[in-house]
Amino acid sequence: MNLIDRDLKHLWHPCSQMKDYETFKPVEIESALGSIIHLKDGSQLIDAISSWWCKSLGHCHPDIQKRVIDQMQKFEHVILANTTNDTIVQLVEKLSAINPELQKVFFADSGSDAVEVACKMALQYHAQTGNAQKNQLLSLQNGYHGETTLTLAIGDCELYSKPYAAVMPKVEKLKKLPYVTGLEDPTWDNIDDQWPALELQLEQQKATLAAIVFEPLVQGAGGMLIYSAALLQKLRTWATANNVHLIADEIMTGMGRTGQYLACDWAGITPDYAVMSKGLTAGFTPMSVVLTRDSIYDAFYDDYATGKAFMHSNTYCGNAISAAAALGAFEVYEKEDTFAHVRKNAASLQQRLKTVGDNTGCLSNYRGLGYVAAADIIYPDGSTPEAVERMGYQIYQEAVKRGALLRPLGNTLYFFPPLNTPERVLDDMAAIAEESIKAVMMS
Repeated sequence: MNLIDRDLKHLWHPCSQMKDYETFKPVEIESALGSIIHLKDGSQLIDAISSWWCKSLGHCHPDIQKRVIDQMQKFEHVILANTTNDTIVQLVEKLSAINPELQKVFFADSGSDAVEVACKMALQYHAQTGNAQKNQLLSLQNGYHGETTLTLAIGDCELYSKPYAAVMPKVEKLKKLPYVTGLEDPTWDNIDDQWPALELQLEQQKATLAAIVFEPLVQGAGGMLIYSAALLQKLRTWATANNVHLIADEIMTGMGRTGQYLACDWAGITPDYAVMSKGLTAGFTPMSVVLTRDSIYDAFYDDYATGKAFMHSNTYCGNAISAAAALGAFEVYEKEDTFAHVRKNAASLQQRLKTVGDNTGCLSNYRGLGYVAAADIIYPDGSTPEAVERMGYQIYQEAVKRGALLRPLGNTLYFFPPLNTPERVLDDMAAIAEESIKAVMMS
């Protein structure tokens, strides 16, 4: 029995309708290096989506590998409760240097875990500071925060959450967001016209609101949508005035994807909790983290008998191998000046996508920030494909045949390559996208 048959006999792949695998078989990975995935048949794929947005420095970066191997020769994991080690302390020092207002660090495993940690912290904080009525959460339309029950409820993507609606808590969504195309959009810095309608929604809930959860500036699974930095500035001012915490889900955007450590930095605001994962270890191993304020930490600091301790735990939190990978990633980001590279070259990445659209007539609604560039798939006559046509999925299949792992979100095509992808590889990625669109949309 060959590898594919053995796979399909037992393996239930993530985020997939397995019936699709009857015609679109899994590709067999042999190795990967940098932005290139090498297949068993000798062909290769450009990792155009950073393997679900986490491979910020590509595959097998030697500096990170060395850190991981060195740590494995010491120990791989020891319970973090009542223990410490040099690797984890070095990492928390690095993390606390990101923002002087976020000096406390709590570890979890996945992004979903960490979002729940932040939500639990906010709810418990208010319960322990005389505001027990502040027991509700608010999030943004089109948001995505993970796939545990609570994070599905906080999110706004029915594709993932609809089957579980009966057990999900009700979480209101802030609607009519001021979406923009990017930094040059005229409403990037000013939403005075849109703010009154947004503020009205907030005012209706402020008495019971514990925290607002958001993906800062770029909403990933909701369609790579970008909203105004001015919205975050307004939210920060309003939240501070009304004793509401801000939880920034920086899982996708953090660690340089937008050209800053935190996407919130573009708005010049500090959230009360910054949740990070993915690029934290450059996708080497699972790890997530919540950065928060001393003042929030202090609300949990008391004699044990008071019951104020934050009693959340994950078995592998603070895993030493993951911590070593994260330290390696920090080292590379700093040595290679990765974030400055992203800021300098972001416009050229977005221009590549625009050129694909110009040459095919099959893209519209361009938007981008940092090393994220997205557009919506349309027919050459300007009409929009129906969801059931699965044009994005068809383009994905064509791109794989031609040598790029380019996996659209529905009918949203996007470029999300490793931050250190060479220019020639970016050119090849765009050429494959263009060829694939023409094969599907113009044949």
